[in-house]
Amino acid sequence: MIRPIEVNRPLTGSVRIDDPFWSPKLRTFFDITLPDSFDKLEQDGAIENYENLIAGNLNTHKACPWHDGLLLETIRGASDYLMRGEQSEDLIRRIDRYAEIIERAQLSSGSGYLSTFTQLDRPHQRYGENGGSILWQHDLYNNGCLFEAGVHYYRATGKMTLLECALRSANDLCMTIGEPPKKWIVPGHSLPEYALIELYELLMDEPDISQRTSVPVLPAEYLRLAHFWIRGRGKHEHRTNHPQYMGEYAQDHAPIEKQFQAVGHAVRATLFYTGVTRLAMLEGSGELLAASKRLWKNVTERKLHVNGGVGATHFEEKFGEDYDLPNSAYLETCATVGLIFWAESLSRATGHAEYYDVIERALYNLMLSSVSLQGDAYFYRNPLTSDGNDHRWAWHGCPCCPPMIHKTFGMFDKFIYAQDPFGLFVNLYAGGTAEAEFDWGFVRIRSHASLPRHFTHSIQVEHADMPFLMRLRIPGWTSGKAVIQINGETIQPELMNGYAVLRVKQGDNILFMEPLSPRRIEAHPYVRHDRGCVAIAYGHSSTASRAWTTRENPTSRWPETPPSPWKIGLICSAA
Repeated sequence: MIRPIEVNRPLTGSVRIDDPFWSPKLRTFFDITLPDSFDKLEQDGAIENYENLIAGNLNTHKACPWHDGLLLETIRGASDYLMRGEQSEDLIRRIDRYAEIIERAQLSSGSGYLSTFTQLDRPHQRYGENGGSILWQHDLYNNGCLFEAGVHYYRATGKMTLLECALRSANDLCMTIGEPPKKWIVPGHSLPEYALIELYELLMDEPDISQRTSVPVLPAEYLRLAHFWIRGRGKHEHRTNHPQYMGEYAQDHAPIEKQFQAVGHAVRATLFYTGVTRLAMLEGSGELLAASKRLWKNVTERKLHVNGGVGATHFEEKFGEDYDLPNSAYLETCATVGLIFWAESLSRATGHAEYYDVIERALYNLMLSSVSLQGDAYFYRNPLTSDGNDHRWAWHGCPCCPPMIHKTFGMFDKFIYAQDPFGLFVNLYAGGTAEAEFDWGFVRIRSHASLPRHFTHSIQVEHADMPFLMRLRIPGWTSGKAVIQINGETIQPELMNGYAVLRVKQGDNILFMEPLSPRRIEAHPYVRHDRGCVAIAYGHSSTASRAWTTRENPTSRWPETPPSPWKIGLICSAA
């Protein structure tokens, strides 16, 4: 079976976050935001829809066609909280109750297909056929979210109910969709592409799952379908889903290898590009990886706002033109989540630090401000300026952002570190402990952090069976004043792909220091909305590139960061 070709990958061990800035926020997300999201999704009718499907009560669907997916995405986020060590028996009982209802609803339909809006209100319009619309119905999106929920809840608890639902769904889709004579159907809303890859990867990690379920396990078919969904974009000759041509809105205007700029619905786009990157790793496809990197370059050089937001245009919630970055831009929270997932996948595929510069910017700015300090009110759009009429909402007619917020902060621990056969990568600077297993032994480290107010990050190697490499990301906001020490001795480390490469051993103490100060930053002159304007960032940026300028630009001994519309420091917006 195929396994991903990754330069680095998430830790095989565990990460425990103990950080003065992040720990209280993550606790609020778990204690307040998560139950708030589940409660309000239930009030919308998300569980009632499944119950009506069980009872055969047609024409009763409540809320949006994609509410199945929102509930399942929230289960995925909750599972990741549990996986990193959060404790709540009430939460587990709640998800188990949901899982039992979801399984009964699936079994009542007689197949693995499960999408309550279509089954209750449009039973003859699966995938938008017979006058329906795959863009609106979200059939494949809902089933993709089921893949996510099943995989992540199994990894967190070992429980099989949701995973078996995911397997039934995947089997049904594999029998229905593909090259002719099957139906040529691609998702109207991306997500199922990378979610199906996650299901495949779980089965590669734990092949004995097939011995513990009566549901057929067909990983080769799942990978084949994920490949079809990604490679089937922009090819319409045999297309059977409706509308047949989804155009730029759903990244269906051209095959992926012929897409040269990010267009269309920004959430759909960034999740599609995430799937492209994950498939590139699995198949070892340089062509797919090159396409993903080409689109990333277009976004980060020409379509990225200073707060980490993407998707400037309200109409169709889409990317704008190059350098069209109005301060009143739409910037949907979910689009930035998709950007973060895409960046994390590119980091794993390439081993380059540049992608975490974007993740860090987005986390500290747009993502934190998308939730109130109390944890129960949300932003859907995130404009940089307001006339006073932009307020967080307690809930929304399309509450897609809270589930995506949980998916982001649920996997926050997985952003901090990565590993390869030679040692660790430090991608984000947060305090706590981390343990990692390698073919050659075991490592445990402890970190102390002071961001965002200061940057004095220390790491103690508490245990290491043998010396190993530690790669420290050199953030884009560092300067020539940054200092790295090992056991009190200042060193000049080798630099590789944006990381300082250190050889360390048990007992070593590493210190990474950078004096932070406010800096004025300016946009590229093509950004007409910001001509004559400056923004203030806390943190220093490294040497200038052709795409942006700053008022202060000392010579740096660190490598240049990639071109961007912004010369950006570690901004931290008010929550």
